[in-house]
Amino acid sequence: MRPVIQHFLTRQFLGFLAVGSTAAALHWAARWLLSHWLPFGWAVTAAYAVGLSVAFWLNSRYVFPRSDRPRHVQARDFVAVNLLFFPVVWMAALGVDAALRAAGLQHHTQDVAHALAVGLPTLFTFLIYKFVAFREGPHAEP
Repeated sequence: MRPVIQHFLTRQFLGFLAVGSTAAALHWAARWLLSHWLPFGWAVTAAYAVGLSVAFWLNSRYVFPRSDRPRHVQARDFVAVNLLFFPVVWMAALGVDAALRAAGLQHHTQDVAHALAVGLPTLFTFLIYKFVAFREGPHAEP
Protein backbone atom coordinates (compact mmCIF):
# COMPACT_ATOMS: atom_id res chain seq x y z
CA MET A 1 0.00 0.00 0.00
CA ARG A 2 1.36 3.40 -1.02
CA PRO A 3 1.74 6.17 1.56
CA VAL A 4 -1.04 8.73 1.13
CA ILE A 5 1.39 11.50 0.17
CA GLN A 6 2.45 9.57 -2.94
CA HIS A 7 -1.04 9.92 -4.41
CA PHE A 8 -0.46 13.66 -4.50
CA LEU A 9 2.85 13.32 -6.35
CA THR A 10 1.29 12.10 -9.60
CA ARG A 11 0.23 13.42 -12.99
CA GLN A 12 -3.30 12.43 -12.04
CA PHE A 13 -3.25 14.82 -9.07
CA LEU A 14 -1.85 17.61 -11.26
CA GLY A 15 -4.71 16.96 -13.68
CA PHE A 16 -7.13 17.05 -10.76
CA LEU A 17 -5.73 20.43 -9.72
CA ALA A 18 -6.10 21.77 -13.26
CA VAL A 19 -9.67 20.48 -13.53
CA GLY A 20 -10.48 21.70 -10.04
CA SER A 21 -9.05 25.14 -10.79
CA THR A 22 -11.19 25.38 -13.90
CA ALA A 23 -14.33 24.27 -12.08
CA ALA A 24 -13.52 26.56 -9.14
CA ALA A 25 -13.01 29.54 -11.47
CA LEU A 26 -16.40 28.91 -13.08
CA HIS A 27 -17.96 28.39 -9.64
CA TRP A 28 -16.44 31.65 -8.43
CA ALA A 29 -17.50 33.54 -11.58
CA ALA A 30 -21.05 32.19 -11.29
CA ARG A 31 -21.16 33.30 -7.64
CA TRP A 32 -19.89 36.74 -8.59
CA LEU A 33 -22.55 37.08 -11.28
CA LEU A 34 -25.33 35.71 -9.08
CA SER A 35 -24.31 38.06 -6.25
CA HIS A 36 -25.78 40.90 -8.29
CA TRP A 37 -29.25 39.44 -7.69
CA LEU A 38 -28.93 37.14 -4.68
CA PRO A 39 -27.57 37.49 -1.15
CA PHE A 40 -24.02 36.13 -0.80
CA GLY A 41 -25.02 32.85 0.91
CA TRP A 42 -27.61 32.04 -1.76
CA ALA A 43 -25.22 32.98 -4.56
CA VAL A 44 -22.59 30.60 -3.13
CA THR A 45 -25.22 27.87 -2.98
CA ALA A 46 -26.40 28.32 -6.57
CA ALA A 47 -22.88 28.65 -7.93
CA TYR A 48 -21.92 25.40 -6.21
CA ALA A 49 -24.13 23.56 -8.71
CA VAL A 50 -22.22 25.16 -11.60
CA GLY A 51 -18.86 24.12 -10.18
CA LEU A 52 -20.16 20.65 -9.36
CA SER A 53 -21.39 20.03 -12.92
CA VAL A 54 -18.18 21.22 -14.53
CA ALA A 55 -16.01 19.32 -12.06
CA PHE A 56 -17.85 16.05 -12.62
CA TRP A 57 -17.66 16.25 -16.39
CA LEU A 58 -13.96 17.22 -16.48
CA ASN A 59 -12.90 14.74 -13.77
CA SER A 60 -14.72 11.82 -15.36
CA ARG A 61 -13.33 12.63 -18.79
CA TYR A 62 -9.74 13.71 -18.06
CA VAL A 63 -8.64 12.77 -14.54
CA PHE A 64 -10.37 9.44 -13.91
CA PRO A 65 -11.21 8.14 -17.42
CA ARG A 66 -10.40 4.49 -16.62
CA SER A 67 -13.09 4.01 -14.02
CA ASP A 68 -15.13 0.88 -14.71
CA ARG A 69 -18.11 2.18 -12.75
CA PRO A 70 -21.30 3.10 -14.60
CA ARG A 71 -21.53 6.86 -15.25
CA HIS A 72 -24.70 7.25 -13.16
CA VAL A 73 -23.00 5.58 -10.18
CA GLN A 74 -19.98 7.85 -10.59
CA ALA A 75 -22.30 10.85 -10.69
CA ARG A 76 -24.26 9.69 -7.64
CA ASP A 77 -21.11 9.22 -5.57
CA PHE A 78 -19.53 12.42 -6.88
CA VAL A 79 -22.61 14.43 -5.91
CA ALA A 80 -22.77 12.71 -2.50
CA VAL A 81 -19.15 13.63 -1.76
CA ASN A 82 -19.75 17.21 -2.78
CA LEU A 83 -22.96 17.49 -0.79
CA LEU A 84 -21.04 16.30 2.26
CA PHE A 85 -18.42 19.01 1.70
CA PHE A 86 -20.89 21.76 0.79
CA PRO A 87 -21.53 22.82 4.41
CA VAL A 88 -17.76 23.19 4.89
CA VAL A 89 -17.46 25.42 1.81
CA TRP A 90 -20.58 27.43 2.64
CA MET A 91 -19.70 28.01 6.30
CA ALA A 92 -16.08 28.80 5.46
CA ALA A 93 -17.15 31.36 2.85
CA LEU A 94 -19.54 33.09 5.28
CA GLY A 95 -17.11 32.83 8.20
CA VAL A 96 -14.08 34.17 6.35
CA ASP A 97 -16.17 37.01 4.91
CA ALA A 98 -17.39 37.94 8.41
CA ALA A 99 -13.84 37.71 9.82
CA LEU A 100 -12.42 39.93 7.08
CA ARG A 101 -15.16 42.50 7.64
CA ALA A 102 -14.61 42.35 11.41
CA ALA A 103 -10.91 42.99 10.77
CA GLY A 104 -11.90 46.22 9.06
CA LEU A 105 -11.54 45.20 5.44
CA GLN A 106 -14.19 46.68 3.18
CA HIS A 107 -13.41 45.59 -0.36
CA HIS A 108 -13.52 42.16 -2.02
CA THR A 109 -14.10 40.30 1.23
CA GLN A 110 -16.68 38.01 -0.36
CA ASP A 111 -14.40 37.32 -3.32
CA VAL A 112 -11.47 36.33 -1.09
CA ALA A 113 -13.68 34.36 1.30
CA HIS A 114 -15.29 32.38 -1.49
CA ALA A 115 -11.97 31.62 -3.22
CA LEU A 116 -10.46 30.29 0.02
CA ALA A 117 -13.55 28.25 0.86
CA VAL A 118 -13.72 26.56 -2.55
CA GLY A 119 -10.12 25.34 -2.25
CA LEU A 120 -10.49 24.08 1.29
CA PRO A 121 -11.54 20.44 0.64
CA THR A 122 -9.14 19.79 -2.29
CA LEU A 123 -6.90 17.08 -0.83
CA PHE A 124 -9.74 15.15 0.75
CA THR A 125 -11.96 15.19 -2.31
CA PHE A 126 -9.14 13.95 -4.55
CA LEU A 127 -8.68 10.84 -2.42
CA ILE A 128 -12.42 10.20 -2.13
CA TYR A 129 -12.92 10.58 -5.88
CA LYS A 130 -9.94 8.33 -6.62
CA PHE A 131 -10.91 5.52 -4.27
CA VAL A 132 -14.70 5.81 -4.24
CA ALA A 133 -16.50 7.78 -6.95
CA PHE A 134 -14.15 6.95 -9.85
CA ARG A 135 -12.38 3.86 -8.55
CA GLU A 136 -10.92 1.48 -11.09
CA GLY A 137 -10.57 -2.24 -11.25
CA PRO A 138 -12.55 -5.44 -10.97
CA HIS A 139 -14.35 -4.30 -7.82
CA ALA A 140 -15.55 -1.03 -9.28
CA GLU A 141 -19.23 -1.94 -9.28
CA PRO A 142 -21.18 -0.51 -6.32
